[in-house]
Amino acid sequence: MIFGELLLGTSGLGYIAGTGDGIVTVRGQPAARDLVLLDTKSLAVLYRTASLKNGHYIFVGLDVNKEYLVMVRDFKREMEPFVWDYVKPANDLTGIEQQALWQSWQSWQTN
Repeated sequence: MIFGELLLGTSGLGYIAGTGDGIVTVRGQPAARDLVLLDTKSLAVLYRTASLKNGHYIFVGLDVNKEYLVMVRDFKREMEPFVWDYVKPANDLTGIEQQALWQSWQSWQTN
């Protein structure tokens, strides 16, 4: 997600990020793939993004009082989609810290 696309009036500084064991992988290796964030109640698509080649991703500006469905799709069509359901956003980082985290992952890109 691009930080300049944050919607004004969102009711939280929650985020969902691919860190640690939560990065996107294909056959056990970090991978760049498409991600979709959906509202668990309406299944409305809220955001679309892609993970970096190192598997990291982040959705920001989320309502910490809601739950979300995160779906990873393989644009190469080699793997079935993977879904995390009823994900609650974290709120342990400020918006500036979330942006710094995202920026730190840019230098971790693998070839």
